[in-house]
Amino acid sequence: MNIKLLWKFVVILLISSVAVIACTGPEGPQGPAGPAGPAGPEGPEASNESATQPSFEVWAVDQSSTTSYGGGGLIYIWDGADISANASEATPEIIDLAKKAEEAGCETPKKPHMILSNHTSPKSTHVILANVGSGDTFFINIDTRTIDGCVNTIGGFNGAGGTANAHASVGSVDNSMTIVANIGAKDESGFLHKIQTDYTSNDYNLVETLALDQFANDLGTSVVRPICHDFTADSKFAYVTLAGGGLLVVDVGSADGTTPMNVVKVYEKSTVPGIGCGVTRLPLGKIMTNGESGAKGGDDFLYTFDASRASDGVFPDPVQIELPGEDTHGAVTCTDENGNLFAVTSMRVSNDVNFVDLQTNKVVTTQSMSESFSLDPKPDVADIVGNKMFIALRGAKPLTAIGALEFAGRTPGVAVLTINDNCKGFDWNSKDLASMDDPLRLVDGIFPGQKISAADPHGLEIVLK
Repeated sequence: MNIKLLWKFVVILLISSVAVIACTGPEGPQGPAGPAGPAGPEGPEASNESATQPSFEVWAVDQSSTTSYGGGGLIYIWDGADISANASEATPEIIDLAKKAEEAGCETPKKPHMILSNHTSPKSTHVILANVGSGDTFFINIDTRTIDGCVNTIGGFNGAGGTANAHASVGSVDNSMTIVANIGAKDESGFLHKIQTDYTSNDYNLVETLALDQFANDLGTSVVRPICHDFTADSKFAYVTLAGGGLLVVDVGSADGTTPMNVVKVYEKSTVPGIGCGVTRLPLGKIMTNGESGAKGGDDFLYTFDASRASDGVFPDPVQIELPGEDTHGAVTCTDENGNLFAVTSMRVSNDVNFVDLQTNKVVTTQSMSESFSLDPKPDVADIVGNKMFIALRGAKPLTAIGALEFAGRTPGVAVLTINDNCKGFDWNSKDLASMDDPLRLVDGIFPGQKISAADPHGLEIVLK
């Protein structure tokens, strides 16, 4: 999923002398007016580079098990300049989540899934990690790489309900809370959990749970299973995507839970079809989301919602853009040399990347990522800095969402795409693939006569240094 935040790219703009391509991320926001990225290859379609580049890291999560009892996971961290220049030779720092959890007195995570930064100034202090197999949310200190807090939401606040399926944990723009999208048990409705957050004192407390089954009739669905969400810029509302289609707008209430969360708008499944995916804030009070077809294929959509009058109770129907390819997932934004905003979304099943002109709401380019060095990359969560788009590539045996789509020749890792100045295409080659293939963790019994890497990347986040 893709969920990124506009604030970080405002910071980038301030420290960059020239803005060439500006971006926001998928499952969550990047800003429209960010700076040029690290140096791209020569050629007519490569972007002009700024003399001053932001310093950043790329964090990517391998959600596969690293313990004998089925828990753990890894976080790979690359220096931004190194992975941008030659991803294939960049050396990552690797965090063993099972060991870090033990050191912090937290439970061992299972399937660490989505990772997103908080919004402290002048830079993020923590990343927020949702573990979709164990119901935990970890608050990881960016500088020390330690887990400063862990909150398990199984059972919910005061027994209000909650399962191990904590899919995405997203911090508010004002840093006062994190909301957890809990998918729920199979064929059952899920929950939203509110965690009050204090990053200065490292105090993190579950204060509220909202059961979502009550909104099924209004949505036109049998169950209500939240996938991803993001906050409006004032931290007052959250736009929540759903596995069965439709969307909920939630007044998030107070950070301490004394004013509870309240659904103020229900967009029906017929208005917002597709499996809900990432959420991204856009300029002018707009919100962008995906509606994906999933592993089986079908119709895919990009949506933009006008959230500028949410405080007045005004919720227009979204703009719907149909996408070529199958299974839209990671989405970011790009601003071309003329100042026009584009969406860039990867299609996880068909291995395509779509470029969408957000002025005309039309798809202008569809380009395949399938190459001889990565025949079936399965692009997932994405983020972007300048003209460099970073995308997590799934493993041979995916552990979530597309588990039926197995392929022994897959290349788990991070792809680094160089986006063209006109935001209508990209370049990438074998040196632009940072491998997360772990030769020490091999599994057999999946493909006859073969042992394959257990690695299965999913979450990805850009962290400014």
